[in-house]
Amino acid sequence: MAQEKLVLGFDVGGTKIGVGLGSSEGRILGKARIENVDTYPEDVLPQMVAEAKKLVAGAGLTMAGIAAFGISAPFPADPANGIMTAPTNNRHWRNVPILQYLRDGLGLPGCFENDANCGALAEWFFGAGRGCKDFIYLTMSTGIGGGIIAANHLVRGGRALSAGELGHICVELNGRQCNCGLKGCYEAYAGGRALAQRMQEELRNKPDSMIMQLVDGNVGAIDMVPLEKAVRAGDPYAVALWDEMSLRNAQAFGMFINMFNPERLVLGTLAWAVGDLYTDPIRKYLPQFCWKEPMEACEIVSSELRRDIGYYAGVAAALNYLKEQDEKKR
Repeated sequence: MAQEKLVLGFDVGGTKIGVGLGSSEGRILGKARIENVDTYPEDVLPQMVAEAKKLVAGAGLTMAGIAAFGISAPFPADPANGIMTAPTNNRHWRNVPILQYLRDGLGLPGCFENDANCGALAEWFFGAGRGCKDFIYLTMSTGIGGGIIAANHLVRGGRALSAGELGHICVELNGRQCNCGLKGCYEAYAGGRALAQRMQEELRNKPDSMIMQLVDGNVGAIDMVPLEKAVRAGDPYAVALWDEMSLRNAQAFGMFINMFNPERLVLGTLAWAVGDLYTDPIRKYLPQFCWKEPMEACEIVSSELRRDIGYYAGVAAALNYLKEQDEKKR
């Protein structure tokens, strides 16, 4: 039996940084949270080192017993060199060499991965992707990110290391403007932020609409929550928009299934938060967009880790780093 390995993980987000101490057996031995709203890296990086060391000591361990650490961080970034270049939600974090800082501060080997890839790794090691050789994880929240596991390996791509940007396949020629700068992206039709922006634009001058009433006329408060409530209440506008979103989800899923023939599609936030109302229409439309055989071979499931995925993300990145290092030695 392989010896249990202990690792540290960091999940860098726009509002918080999750720090986790975990094991290759799927145990989280400790976790901490660092507030990260409008912060400066010179203030936060020392806290990351201190909180990690505190978790290790609190578990009755020493740093010598920790095999590695992993960083889950948003793009844009330079993952090859472990640099956070220009994260969208951390405006003061520009060209931050976070990987080297933590290597020096912790005295450990470590890695830096795209946050969506880390979500896939977390579900692979600890959640709904366990036991799969080929599966795809989709974040399905504010935006749509993806992580691809193929033949038991994380797919990173070539020089840019940007494989898995599944939200930015084009589903409509000259379609809706996406926040990424392109037009017709899948995310522009099914991402939470894009749908909120669309509803705010279309309902701004319609105070009698159900969604506007649900937010007491505050157009800036329109997001997926009142949309879901209006759908469940049968509001025609909401039902039509939800149906369009479901169709686009099915269109994209069909592409992914035909391209990768995954054993599972594991869906993040919206899928588990909303439930069957979210997934049933996708299953209804899916046969229009992919072959029967790979469709029947693919399970569509929700994340098992749900809200806790951030604490597993960096831990899973570290375990995958150790796995890849072992494979290089063989």
